[in-house]
Amino acid sequence: MNGLFIDSNVIIRHLAGDRRARKIIERIEKGEEKGYINQIVVSEAIFIYLKLKTKMKAFELKKAPEKVKRVDLKPVYELLDISIELQSNKEISKSAEDVIARYGLLPNDALIAATCKHHGIRKLATFDGDFKQVNFLEIIK
Repeated sequence: MNGLFIDSNVIIRHLAGDRRARKIIERIEKGEEKGYINQIVVSEAIFIYLKLKTKMKAFELKKAPEKVKRVDLKPVYELLDISIELQSNKEISKSAEDVIARYGLLPNDALIAATCKHHGIRKLATFDGDFKQVNFLEIIK
């Protein structure tokens, strides 16, 4: 499968005005690349955006549902909507276990890498250096 998997940090940095992230997003918007995400990216992007907008830590957010409700998440969802959301399955979860053992990635990153591998996506747009060691991924910054 051709295309570009988008890590959550690209979405967050784009929303913060980062030029490199904007160029990656523009490639998808212009149809130069097909963009892909998974539920991990959705969760991370929304969670990080909530923390940035409220200036609260995770444990504080959990105790402040009224503040969470007031955050306009539309900018995040609009960016998520330009990509195809790939669903996870047992095979991807099992592959993530192998990725953790081989590359030492943490679970969310391992699930992203395993999703790419499962779907034959070679390119990963990320600013996370942890993925550099994964030999089946080409990192796009």
